[in-house]
Amino acid sequence: MREVDAYGKGIYRILERIIAYSPKNLVDLFSAESGLGPASYAACGTGFEGSIAAVDGSNAIVLDAGSYAVAAVRAGESTFREGTRLHRGITSPCLAAIGPERKCEEFVKLYRRCFQTIPETPLYSDDPVQASAVLRDTLEYSVARRLADTLDAGDLLLLDGALTASHASHQPVILDLLKRCRRRGVLLAAVTKRSSVTWGNGYPLVPAAAGLADRCGIDHPWYVGIPDSLLEAPRFKEWQQGAIFVARLHPRACRAFKVELPRYAQPEAIERTFAALARYSDDGRIAGYPVPLMEAHRLVKIDRDLVEQMRQDLIGAMSGAGMRIEDYLTMFGDIHDEFERY
Repeated sequence: MREVDAYGKGIYRILERIIAYSPKNLVDLFSAESGLGPASYAACGTGFEGSIAAVDGSNAIVLDAGSYAVAAVRAGESTFREGTRLHRGITSPCLAAIGPERKCEEFVKLYRRCFQTIPETPLYSDDPVQASAVLRDTLEYSVARRLADTLDAGDLLLLDGALTASHASHQPVILDLLKRCRRRGVLLAAVTKRSSVTWGNGYPLVPAAAGLADRCGIDHPWYVGIPDSLLEAPRFKEWQQGAIFVARLHPRACRAFKVELPRYAQPEAIERTFAALARYSDDGRIAGYPVPLMEAHRLVKIDRDLVEQMRQDLIGAMSGAGMRIEDYLTMFGDIHDEFERY
């Protein structure tokens, strides 16, 4: 028998963990612990005639000097009505220096520009990737706030992610967004591409809820509300503002998604929200995922080509300021680029 090396042992260890968190009786455990059954799954309607506006953002590290980095972020929206795109818009790419100061001053400037006030909690530069994600979220909430003030009552504002702050400074921003939507009668929802919500002994929520729907023979678009008591406590429970649902938005969809709605949402608003989501989740490219969100994602994505363009623009500006390419390579050169030559 071939000796199993450290790598092979690692594969087995990971496999054991995957099996532990996805046991064969996952649906039985979920059914018993949640108390959910066929009657818990509501059918998504199709009669939505309002507008649906989706917001998404993107972030990337353009330059990394080790002690500090330059990040790029942007956000945008895609609005649909009567099945066709009505409008779309995107912010200019925002370049931000992260570090070497521990507190990210660029965050204060961006926050003030977006919300006309300064953040109560500073953003630290220790993790440039995480910091750039917070900058991205700041822009996203700014776009969402503008839409909340311009959409009509009964329209749906759709966010990518959750109604949960990823940074303490965003907690008042989300609360303000909820108030604006509620005051103006605008529906609000957040769809998560990949959910970390668990129940029981660390079991993933979405596969369990979808598995129970399949067990029950539900073959139409559905949604199900998840009791708070079932879920394992999030890291910052006070930051979580949404009621949690799981939904499969198209009969041919291969996956379900976690959806969050405001806790104040009444049954009629919940039904209307899921009717809107199902109405716009019938695109053959990714059946079951809201098209406006997919379009917003494609619109704002900062890909490799754009990152390289920004990098060249910065190099050009450095050259214009009298700096040499050797200076650039000293500060931002990556030895891994040299490795790839051999």
